[in-house]
Amino acid sequence: MDTIRLLVCIVLALPCGVLISRLSATFITERPLFQPSETPRISQRTLILGSMTLVMFVALAWRFSDASWLELFAYLAGFGAVLLASAIDLTEYRLPDVVVLPTLALGIVVVIVASVSDGDGGRSRYAFLGAVIAFAVLLIAHLISPRGMGFGDVKFAAVLGLMVGWQATSALDVFILVLWLFLVGFAVGTIGGLALLVVRGKNQPFPFGPFLALGTFVTVLASRALVG
Repeated sequence: MDTIRLLVCIVLALPCGVLISRLSATFITERPLFQPSETPRISQRTLILGSMTLVMFVALAWRFSDASWLELFAYLAGFGAVLLASAIDLTEYRLPDVVVLPTLALGIVVVIVASVSDGDGGRSRYAFLGAVIAFAVLLIAHLISPRGMGFGDVKFAAVLGLMVGWQATSALDVFILVLWLFLVGFAVGTIGGLALLVVRGKNQPFPFGPFLALGTFVTVLASRALVG
């Protein structure tokens, strides 16, 4: 692993983790997964999200050790926004447009600029294809069961599809990576849902965005092994 990249990612993780914690706290109106408290424990939230940011940034430094700095920073920023959206979803059961839509718009711009800068502008079309496929899959699920799959998850999927699709080198690779995104996300989500069912003692809705985000993170890290 490039030592300089690793150090840069570690240094960036601290302020980014604090920023993610503070931004996510501004969306809190209730705590559906936890007992409400009179004094929100922002320090614990910061510790948890800061630790997750550090692990995430170190893993991305390893994964993109031979990529351009622009591509590395694109994924650091992208997964930072994904972590923010997931943290909000865990407490609010919603993926706010104010986070998801700007992330998608900026992601499209960065993908085009970075791909052209790296001399491989064709990569951007695979990123867009990934976004379209992921969006379409969850849109179908939303139309079939609107209460089971919210439209916020559908828009969030476009961001996630963009991120995995950017690592493809063919249309087939895009389908494979998006498939893995959903396989990992749904598998972990099923386990998480069962665990919540046991804890709560009754069947209730639970946020699905964080599980899709985890599926995306795992897929991006393992993309080279998944598509050769």
